[in-house]
Amino acid sequence: MPASPTAERVNPNPSFGAPHVFILALVNGEEPMRVHRLTQANTMLGRDEAADFMINDDEVSARHAMIRVDGPVCMLTELGSSNGTLVNGRPVREGVGQRLRHLDEIQLGETRILVLQGRVRDQPKRV
Repeated sequence: MPASPTAERVNPNPSFGAPHVFILALVNGEEPMRVHRLTQANTMLGRDEAADFMINDDEVSARHAMIRVDGPVCMLTELGSSNGTLVNGRPVREGVGQRLRHLDEIQLGETRILVLQGRVRDQPKRV
């Protein structure tokens, strides 16, 4: 008996970063509880409408910081913003990558963002 089409189904390509997942969660600001999954290698944070993660805060620069994901590593780079960037209360030097880990807190202006990191487990094959 031939196998059903479901049994022969090919799993789609894993999503960006899989099995590593990085999520930014706003802690305060205009939209507390807003979340953003990092789905590309570079994510621009800033007030500019062209930013990948737009932050409506007068103390945030148009192009404030960049987050780069490379496999299990997530790095934040300060882009010379007017008011600087803090990670866990410590200033990030301009142009120097700061590694982000699970539950780190980023502060840009008055806006605080929590970094969530996880690992997706392989789904068991159904028979």
